[in-house]
Amino acid sequence: MKRYFVLGILCTYLSASQLIGQDQVLFTVEDQEVPLSEFLYIYEKTNRDQADFSQASVMEYLDLYKKFKLNVKKARDMKLDTIQSLQQELAGYRKQLAGTYLNDKEVLNGLVEELYERMQKDVSFGHILLRLGQNASGEEAEAVYQKALSIREELRDGAEFEATALRFSEDESVRQNRGFVGYITAPMSDGFYELESTLYTIPTNTYSRPVRSKIGYHIVTVKNRRQARGEVEVRHILTRSGTGKNPKRKIDALHAQLTAGADFEDLARSESEDAKTAPSGGYLGAFGINKYESIFESTAFRLKEPGDISQPINTSIGWHIIQLIRKKPVRDLEEMRRSLETQVRRDSRFEIAESSMIDRIREENGYQKSDWDADDIVALIGEDFRTYKWKAPTNISERPLFKIGNKVVGIRDFTDYLATNTAERLRLNRIEDPATALENLYGKFEEAELLAFEEEQLDEKYPEFKALMREYSEGILLFEATKMKVWDKASQDTIGLKAFYKDHKQNYLWPERAEVETLTFNTTDEKVIAKIMAQLPKKSGAKLRKKFNKKRELIQSQKHTIEKEELDPDLKWIAGSTSEQTVDKSRDRILMKRVVKILDPEPKSLNEARGYIIADYQDFLEKKWIETLTEEYQVTINEDVLQSIIRS
Repeated sequence: MKRYFVLGILCTYLSASQLIGQDQVLFTVEDQEVPLSEFLYIYEKTNRDQADFSQASVMEYLDLYKKFKLNVKKARDMKLDTIQSLQQELAGYRKQLAGTYLNDKEVLNGLVEELYERMQKDVSFGHILLRLGQNASGEEAEAVYQKALSIREELRDGAEFEATALRFSEDESVRQNRGFVGYITAPMSDGFYELESTLYTIPTNTYSRPVRSKIGYHIVTVKNRRQARGEVEVRHILTRSGTGKNPKRKIDALHAQLTAGADFEDLARSESEDAKTAPSGGYLGAFGINKYESIFESTAFRLKEPGDISQPINTSIGWHIIQLIRKKPVRDLEEMRRSLETQVRRDSRFEIAESSMIDRIREENGYQKSDWDADDIVALIGEDFRTYKWKAPTNISERPLFKIGNKVVGIRDFTDYLATNTAERLRLNRIEDPATALENLYGKFEEAELLAFEEEQLDEKYPEFKALMREYSEGILLFEATKMKVWDKASQDTIGLKAFYKDHKQNYLWPERAEVETLTFNTTDEKVIAKIMAQLPKKSGAKLRKKFNKKRELIQSQKHTIEKEELDPDLKWIAGSTSEQTVDKSRDRILMKRVVKILDPEPKSLNEARGYIIADYQDFLEKKWIETLTEEYQVTINEDVLQSIIRS
């Protein structure tokens, strides 16, 4: 049995919404007060949709929670909260929860809401692209950036955008679109988050500073923003150009048939020249903007009602008639939240936002970096800090590296980090300059320290996090106390288990069973078989063997006990019932079965029912344990507060 109470919290912590603060006391266990808000938080989270606050529901859960708090009180009195292994376990849970909590609260939720807000708008933009590889050196990146800045200045001084794009842009499509990409909707592909952010934030008809993406630097201008079109689901009929026929004449004739009442799907199956969609009645599926040519897309989105058909339109591949099936607007945030969370986590925007969180932690908590030099630190700790043989010096004098809030982080903290992150140190052997390698490691160390500092503030910043950690702590104590007093005792207390079995053996009965005998006659001689069958009703298998096995083992028999549902179909549930004889010619023998007797229900042995008995013994011990705690500790309920939450 794992720590089920604690793990249950892991699965549901994001639903926590009640803030735990100073409020009325619902009940006390000796001197331990249980606030009403704490009980409401647990009651609503556990019962979810069934939390109707009826008297029966509230009283049932109150009884459970009182027992829980009695266990916690006893566990603390037993000093279980001082056990080092349990403290370490709690620290591990806190670290795990804090990391997830920070990401979800500070990063994920913000990114999801930002993305959803952007999905409400389509953005039409143009850009000038200067390509730059992701592995380009700092010098190469700076040169491209400066070139982009100079192009931007030309544009701001009045240079015509299309002509400038034709001169400088390294986008392969610039000859066709003269720098204007058209409309896009968030999210853009991975690696273009900063470009997306620029498109959704800069004023229209202005020029952005150079924006880096995974393919280079962009100078961006936004022409227009409109309400997002969402998706449209359509069918179409196509007559292809270049087939030697007159596609326009054919599409006009088909349009006339549709106008006269012809079925669109039937006509698409028989006449459309799109081999992929014709068999399915021209079904093209749902699509958003920028998947098809502009005229096709615009025509599809202009259709208003399901079933509407367009006039014939011409694209690069031929003539089309489009029928609207339905429009699919952007769904509500809560409907999309899970899929957006998955999308965001896989995108580099998540890493960028995490970095922004580090900057926020600095700003909010008065970060101050001390005056120190990487070469000085290398001299103090030794240039061999990137080798296996390096050990953190013990005689190094303490000196501050930075301050965050009231916490001063010093060089000893840094050397401790280096000592416990060997892989990180060894990975930087390829950097020739020790000071550069040290600064690289320091960046990771500082980020870890800032996150740790923020995690320490979670209790104060987020009361629900504090409530969750209380649940973890008390859940561990409950588990340990119950394990010691109930679970372990039930499985290890053999004397107590035997006594419990003796008093309750009638609870562990075998149902009515049958003793069935399988008989094997090692002959197919009809005369011999007839003699055996004449004796069969009178004699047991043992007596048959004694009578007929004098010269050779003519008869074999084996008994086994079965329950009713295991009985062979050709046997009846009565003593003396026999099955048909089965001839095994390959081994010259005959097999049959008979019901020897029907056994009345009787108690199972301790070993036969051990699992059930231990489980019931645990329940018995737990009830006794709670009775003991109830006698030991006084529980006082504030009836007025209790009645204030009962609705019926």
